[in-house]
Amino acid sequence: MGRRTTASVVGLVGVTLAVTGCGSTTDGSPTSSAADVSAVTAALWDPCTQVSDEVLQQLGMDLSTRGAGVADVQEPGWKVCSWNNAEFNLGISATIHSTQDLDARPDNVDSTVVSFNGRGGVQHRRKSEKYGPTCEMAFPSGQGLVVVTTSNRATSENAADSCAHTRSAAKMLTPVFPR
Repeated sequence: MGRRTTASVVGLVGVTLAVTGCGSTTDGSPTSSAADVSAVTAALWDPCTQVSDEVLQQLGMDLSTRGAGVADVQEPGWKVCSWNNAEFNLGISATIHSTQDLDARPDNVDSTVVSFNGRGGVQHRRKSEKYGPTCEMAFPSGQGLVVVTTSNRATSENAADSCAHTRSAAKMLTPVFPR
């Protein structure tokens, strides 16, 4: 992996780890088990299989760069798929977590309400990225959220506002997201 791809994976790991945790307890009894989370994760919408190659090509993604999971490992409560091209990285995730979980991350700043194709969501920038801000937009679904994340590649010769990439991707992707 190149430096920028590695940084993108590290960024996705940060999102995943920040909102993934052990089940909570009520009077000392766990409210969810690893088996429950595993079953719910297995049932999540899968961006690797549900986003068409045609849509990804229209976004300019190099289909040969597809990666499933975070560093090819799926995290409990998440289904993650990513692609890149010469200019930016694109990650699409389905998660059981809520917008409140993402809002609670201290690294997420500049929260803004967004809407594409009749789908409301929330946009964040991540302030600690080494190669410039990462932008993510999260859209509620029946299972939790679908999150679109973009970041400029370190090798980009024409780095743009990462949220411009996220907006373009969200416009094309929201029609395929589960409700």
